[in-house]
Order: sequence, then C-alpha cells, then structure tokens
Amino acid sequence: MSTRTPIPTFILKTYQMLEEPQNSNIVSWTAQGTAFIVYNQQQMEKQVLQNFFKHSNYSSFVRQLNLYNFKKVRSNEGQIFKHKCFRKGMKSMLQFIKRRNQEEIQAPQTQEEPTINIKEEQNLFKECALDIKETNNKLKEDMKLLQETSSYLIDQMQNLNHFVYNQSVDIEVKFKQVGQMLHAINEELRQENKSETQTNKLLGDYKYTKELDFQESKIGSPNPYVDYNSTALNPLDYECFIDSFL
Repeated sequence: MSTRTPIPTFILKTYQMLEEPQNSNIVSWTAQGTAFIVYNQQQMEKQVLQNFFKHSNYSSFVRQLNLYNFKKVRSNEGQIFKHKCFRKGMKSMLQFIKRRNQEEIQAPQTQEEPTINIKEEQNLFKECALDIKETNNKLKEDMKLLQETSSYLIDQMQNLNHFVYNQSVDIEVKFKQVGQMLHAINEELRQENKSETQTNKLLGDYKYTKELDFQESKIGSPNPYVDYNSTALNPLDYECFIDSFL
C-alpha cells in the first residue's frame, strides 16, 4: 500500500482559505470547482492573506502560486488561478502538487519518466475514486435517513388527521345535543308562559264578574258595613275560585 505524500503548507493553506465562506466575496472557487478566482486584490491583502500566511503581500502570493505551476487566466471578474490537481472537494489530490525545483530534482529526464508519470496518474485516479465512493456512501446514508424521516412525518400527519376528524365529529354531536336541550327548554318556557297567561285572564274575568255582583247587590240592598267600592276577594271567594281549576 502506497503512503501519502505530505501536502505543501502553502497549498494546504490556500485550499483552507477557499473553504472559508466569509471570504467568498473576495476569493472563491469557480462555478466548476476546477480553479479559484480573486475578485479584489486590495481586499485580499487587507482582509484575507494575513489570516493564513505570514505576510499580506498579494504579489508574493502570486509568485508562490507560480512556483507550484498554477496557471493564471484573466477574466472580467478578476484573476483566475488553476492547477490540474487543485480542485474543490478533492483535498486528497493536493499531495501531487510540487514546486518546480522539486519536480526537476525528483523527476530527471530518464527513460523511466513516462512510467513514473503513469503510476502517479493511476494513484491520483485511485484517490479520486475513493473520494467519490466515500461521498456516494455518505449520500446513500443521508438519503436513507431522509426517507425514514419522511415516512415518520407522513405517519404523524395521518394520525393527526384522524384525531382532528374524530374531534370534529364529537363536537358536532355535542352541538346537536346542546341544540336539542335548548329547544326543549324554550318549549317548556313557552308552555309555562302560555299557562300563566291563561290563568291571569281567568282571574281577571272572575274579578270583573265579582265586581258586577257587588254593584248589583249595592243597588238592591245597601249594607252600611260593606265597602262596595272594594274589588278585593274575601278568603272564601278566593278558595272557590281556586277550586274551580282543580
């Protein structure tokens, strides 16, 4: 099994710089993730470089990139720098980025150079394949968790719908029962009012009849001890009136 080559400090810090979201308005990966772009050189010097390097000189930063064979491309947005092994999300490829003088020393012009380059390319592809496999497995785990969460939420929603439906049915039945009770109470009150009205009418008629009788008795045989102007009923007359309804 091949051992990993240490990643140059400058390359690693440059990669970490691009992974910080607060720097994205000054320096960031391109949309394809195959290069990075510097939007504002002045802000790069004042706000970014000193947080990752021992200096804040943009020209020195560019010289370092040139030493590691980064290619500079101009665009309307800013300066773009790219390297075949410097890609977003592929940190394992950084170990294959070498300084120019190291590449010249470590890879002299010999007949074995093509074989060495082929092996490096093979190792590079193996690293990329491992990264892709790990990412794919992580996506599968996230998808499985998402499906389980979705199923749980669907079950909870169905249970909630059943509960709300049952509650609405119970409330509707209770409203009907209350309505029936109120109707019965109103009917009972109406009957009581009707009975009271009939009683008052009969009592008034009876008083009127008694008054006529008193007036007639007053004309026929006056009695000095009887107050013929009074319409009050004596106890005996009232008992007779009540007995007439029993």
